[in-house]
Amino acid sequence: MSSAVPLEPWPPKSLSTVLVSASETILPSYASTKISAPAPLVFSTLLDTSTYPEWNTWCPSVTIAAQPDANFDNGSPTTASSPGSQHSPVLQKDTHFTLHVIMDASKPSKTTDTHLRVTDISIPTKQSDYIPVPLLQSPSFTQNLAKVYRVAWTVEGGFVALGLRSERFHEVIVLGQEECEVRTWECLGGILI
Repeated sequence: MSSAVPLEPWPPKSLSTVLVSASETILPSYASTKISAPAPLVFSTLLDTSTYPEWNTWCPSVTIAAQPDANFDNGSPTTASSPGSQHSPVLQKDTHFTLHVIMDASKPSKTTDTHLRVTDISIPTKQSDYIPVPLLQSPSFTQNLAKVYRVAWTVEGGFVALGLRSERFHEVIVLGQEECEVRTWECLGGILI
């Protein structure tokens, strides 16, 4: 007998993110799947970029450019971005990173660099206030924050960022002790779309 919690049908007719509203979205993309594993394990795997070569054939490598330091100065995080510094492979809020993306499976050695910044991380025991409450009520997001692990990132820097508005969300939703659903969606808008 499964202890899974039923979810509302997903995806909704229109998707949105904090940075790209449903009305501004020109090209949405989305996927979801159920996984027979605990949600915290799935989420920690998603955040740990050193595991990507083991499971992510689309993006087998990541470079962390800068991320907040564990030390806080007057309550504000400091950025560990000095040359030669070793960054953790685990994504944190405000991590600047590059996904080395394989856009053509027939040419796996050719990658396209996509520069990104983590805009949000939320877990059941440390819920974020990044998503405004009215937006959280939209069908894009899982509303029960006690059951969802969430990370989001946006395009950062370069020519593409000037004409592209983009934000990707990943939610890992607790369905049972050994089962979760992973939802991912990206909303793209701007003149380059």
